[in-house]
Amino acid sequence: RFSLMTMILQRSLLLIITIQIASKFYVICALNSVERPAIGSSRSPTSTALSSVFRIHETFLDGAEWASVQKFQSNGAPNNKVRSPAGKMEVVVGSILDTSEKVVGVRADASTDMPVVALEKDCFIYQESLAVIPSSYSEKDYDAIIMTLVASLASVHCARPIASRVGGSSSDFIKSDGKVVVVGGSDHALFAARGLAALGMDVFLVSTGNARVDDKRITVLNPAVGEMEIGFCTYINKFDSIVDTVSDESTNIEFDDAVEDWRKSGVLTLLRTRHNCEQYISTMTESQKIVEDRGLLFGPGKVKDHLRRVSKNSARATLICPPSGFGKSVQTLLENGVTFSWKTDGNTMIRSWSVPQFWELASWPRDAAGSNVRFGFPVVDDLDTISNEIKMFEQAEKDEENEGTQEIRKGSSNPFIEEISGVNGLAKKIVEEKKNALLFLSAPFCRTCKSLSPGYTRLARTRQEDDFLFAKADTSGPIGKELGRKLDVNSVPMFLLFRDGKRFGTPLSINKLPSKTLHQALEYLATGAEWDADALDAIKDSEKKR
Repeated sequence: RFSLMTMILQRSLLLIITIQIASKFYVICALNSVERPAIGSSRSPTSTALSSVFRIHETFLDGAEWASVQKFQSNGAPNNKVRSPAGKMEVVVGSILDTSEKVVGVRADASTDMPVVALEKDCFIYQESLAVIPSSYSEKDYDAIIMTLVASLASVHCARPIASRVGGSSSDFIKSDGKVVVVGGSDHALFAARGLAALGMDVFLVSTGNARVDDKRITVLNPAVGEMEIGFCTYINKFDSIVDTVSDESTNIEFDDAVEDWRKSGVLTLLRTRHNCEQYISTMTESQKIVEDRGLLFGPGKVKDHLRRVSKNSARATLICPPSGFGKSVQTLLENGVTFSWKTDGNTMIRSWSVPQFWELASWPRDAAGSNVRFGFPVVDDLDTISNEIKMFEQAEKDEENEGTQEIRKGSSNPFIEEISGVNGLAKKIVEEKKNALLFLSAPFCRTCKSLSPGYTRLARTRQEDDFLFAKADTSGPIGKELGRKLDVNSVPMFLLFRDGKRFGTPLSINKLPSKTLHQALEYLATGAEWDADALDAIKDSEKKR
């Protein structure tokens, strides 16, 4: 009996082992025999399989950062109808079966018709989000890799310059280079600047603090640049995108199909019309906004309540569909050692706020024009500015296409007078060059200015032996008005002198040329003498009596 029971047990054990081996063999064969459909298939395709999933994290975007990302939903095409308090994505770290390459990506919705990569246990990730993790990273870096993917979506990938409708196309093209401005000096801002530089962009990092960046591709600026304290937007002049990590200059973060995005904020419109900036990306989280509104005393407690609500109501969040090429951007960051992480509790990841970001916003100087806009951003002068600048911008685009117009402009320049365009032109042609100069401020509507122009040209022509720069600037329009404010000049015509690039003396209101007052002021400039206001007033009084 004992031998019979032993034989039965042995055969039962052998049968169980045989069944387990057969089932494993069946699963492996099934994984390796999955069809690989073409990119863009309407089904949920499987292009490769993973041997294992190492980590999965549920992550969220909220506030202005989520609003910025919404414009790039549906594989890069704007999805203006998406409205929810937060966006959600599950980020997966795993290993590819065939090559053992470690990868990171965004878990795909089961109903998606976008190309996906199959993982174990019916888990899929979007193919556009797939990034290969370099071998220099280890298991202890997985959380940082996941956070890098999440943080880079808005601040790096969506901020890449776009060349709109190139060659009459109906779609947008990502530029391989361009100028991008990053506002802020926090760790998140430094990450965005380094990430964009790694993607080949020329980056300007603007901060009220002493940000230190060891990257020649990144230029660090203060909000007020140089001796003249020029606003950073005016100083940089033309740029493609701006990433605002400190605040949100957009007045309405919700979208409307019937109204163009740029028309909703005066600052955004001026960024486009004055600086050719096509992308404004704010990465301000809802937590940052809460602390800004409630302050350091009550804000942090409200933030904790907000984060708990987001985690509790995760089902209400919109699933994020990564834009085209997102995985390539993430992989480039990882290959260049550009990563970002923050403190998080539990398995839910959502970027909150930091004290440096709060203090930078609180200490950022405001524009002297009376608005609440941070200094350096373009300012709306009056209610008609927006519509007028849009018309001027559209007309300028038409003029650029007309080569004949450009040739006429070149041929009509005055060889004796240097044209100055705004504060930026003044800084580059007079202040930075440390010139001795006479600047004639005028306006198209000023009849006296027009009558003075021939005499001013004659003065410049007859004094060519002097080491002077004779310059002229238009004070009309937004750029001219900004120059007038910077020089504290409220009327035209007006003449200003500069010695070694610095203001010399006081503004002179001259209504007729030649002028003995202006002649004497130029003598002071030429001989190195001190400014004598009393002597000039006496000369001016004698001229009036005549």
